Amino acid sequence: MTGTYSSLKLITERIEFLKNKLELSNELREKAVELCKKIVEKNIPRCRSTDTMAAAIIYAICRESGVNHTLNDIVKITGLKKNSIAKYYRIIINNLNQKMPIFEIESGVNRITTNMKISDDVKEIALELVNFAKKRNHVAGKAPMGVAAASLYLASFDMNTKISQRELAQIAHISEVTIRNRCKELVSLINLRYDL
Repeated sequence: MTGTYSSLKLITERIEFLKNKLELSNELREKAVELCKKIVEKNIPRCRSTDTMAAAIIYAICRESGVNHTLNDIVKITGLKKNSIAKYYRIIINNLNQKMPIFEIESGVNRITTNMKISDDVKEIALELVNFAKKRNHVAGKAPMGVAAASLYLASFDMNTKISQRELAQIAHISEVTIRNRCKELVSLINLRYDL
């Protein structure tokens, strides 16, 4: 029992650290602590690293609450391996039979727009493009941030304010190749001609 209490205390301290670094609300911290307690109560297998556990718990709570902190954001702050956090996140979801909301492409567009200070006009065209593609079931199985970045890149052409693929890739935490591939697919869908 003492060992369990000690582990819980350590994970809670790491949750507090991440809460401050990610500037999360006290409400989200409480949700994360409750999830941690549930994991202990239900005897869900714990990983060796309390840091990884805390990171996975925070990621799960962010997704559940619709907070736009990606796995890459958490990796950047913690220095932990992305695969390790993702693996424990899946263990949490599978064992608790929870269904987490899917990160929407529109959230990605909003996130990139804010970080890159892209104009509302470009953002509006990008969202129209995303909506067009979604209606034709063209984005199923595609990484949301890839589609979001590509839609903004193409939208910038319409407004004659071309955006740097490199900067887009850095902000979206994806490769320039991914952006180019998603662009080509979207261009093919809407029969446009861009010099990519």
